[in-house]
Amino acid sequence: MKDATWERLEAFAREELGRPLFGGRLNLQPSSRLEEDLGLTGLDAVGFIEKWAATFNVRAQDFPYRRYFAPEGQQLLSSFLGLFSKRVRQPALVPLTLGMLAAAMRRGQWDTAEIEATANRND
Repeated sequence: MKDATWERLEAFAREELGRPLFGGRLNLQPSSRLEEDLGLTGLDAVGFIEKWAATFNVRAQDFPYRRYFAPEGQQLLSSFLGLFSKRVRQPALVPLTLGMLAAAMRRGQWDTAEIEATANRND
C-alpha cells in the first residue's frame, strides 16, 4: 500500500522526468535509483533535487551531490585515467533512491547518515 508521501513524490517525479524514450509510463518504485535507473546525472540531477527540496519544503542545504552523482562530462575521462592511476579514481557513488527522498520528505530534512542507514536496513 502506497502512502500519501510516496504518491506526492511519484507524481512530482513523473512530472519532472517525463515519459520514457519509447513511450509508456515510467516504472517508479521506492527502490528506483535516480542516476542508474532514471538517468538523472550532472546538472539535471542537481536541478531535480533542488526543485524537490523546494516543492516539498525539505531542508537540504548541505545535500552531498557528489556522493550520489558523478560530475557532468567527467565520468568517462575519470574512468579512463583511473585505469592508470589510483590518485585519479573517483570514489564509488552511493545509489540515491526515490525511497530515500520520500524518507527525507517525512523528516522534513536531509540527514545523510540517518537516511542511508534506514535505506540499508530496508534493502
